[in-house]
Amino acid sequence: MVKSRNLPPLRFFVGLLPITAWETVFFLLPVCLIFVVSFLYVKELRLIYEWTVKNYVTVFSNAPYWSAYLRSFRLSFTAVVISALLAYPLAYTIAFVIKAKYRRLLMVAMIIPFWTNYLIRSYAWQTILANNGLFNQVLKNLRIIDAPITILYTHTATEIGFIYFYMVLMTMLLYSSMESIDRSLLEAANDLGAGRFRAFIEVILPLTYPGLITGSMFVFIMSFGDYIGPSILGGGKSPVFTQMIVDEIQGTVNLSMASALAVIMVVTILIILTLFLSRAESGQRGKEKFYGRN
Repeated sequence: MVKSRNLPPLRFFVGLLPITAWETVFFLLPVCLIFVVSFLYVKELRLIYEWTVKNYVTVFSNAPYWSAYLRSFRLSFTAVVISALLAYPLAYTIAFVIKAKYRRLLMVAMIIPFWTNYLIRSYAWQTILANNGLFNQVLKNLRIIDAPITILYTHTATEIGFIYFYMVLMTMLLYSSMESIDRSLLEAANDLGAGRFRAFIEVILPLTYPGLITGSMFVFIMSFGDYIGPSILGGGKSPVFTQMIVDEIQGTVNLSMASALAVIMVVTILIILTLFLSRAESGQRGKEKFYGRN
């Protein structure tokens, strides 16, 4: 018989009740409802309660849906890569170059813009990237261009928005990983003749791998599920997957098709989340082995 001392106390389960109820009511039940509706169909703007898979057949057999899906995937993956390339030197500078007394100030300075509403920041970038916006005006004043460069309402503008919105998150996670690195390892690398770049490749990069994986996971998922950025900055000429979902709801009022698209998005996010978490776990084991070896 299992001894009672091996079981968590009753207050442990009581403490879990609020969050469990919240997640069940506002997450699990809506997802289950969307899953069920995706196997129904709409006729004359009415939801018909007959089981069918024709929504999924339509999605998998029509190029516009797949184009939007691949477009979202490409934009999200690119945002992850560029965010990591920009966040690494920034996090490295804060963690190893800037004096400790200024580090918190810089972190707060990075976070301050995010106190502003996401929608307002998107419209701010719209004024910057417009043909008569700040970016083109600066280039004209410097006599670099004669005619404005069209950036707004393109996927380039969407990508710029993704990178601006989510790079700070990547930077904070990488900085947290770098802050926990034992400085004696860098001193040892320096004593053995390794320069900063060699020390970064051999010491810092392996030890910040879990932070990189976690940051990449957040950036990808948030970019893939973003609707506001692509709508305000990218326009609707070449819609992303989230815009296709909204179009099915607001345009054709086809709730079952929108549900099928949402299910595909959720499944994609769950697969990506599983892959990232498995890589993060292996990276954490590698970090522990690294410290054990040294």
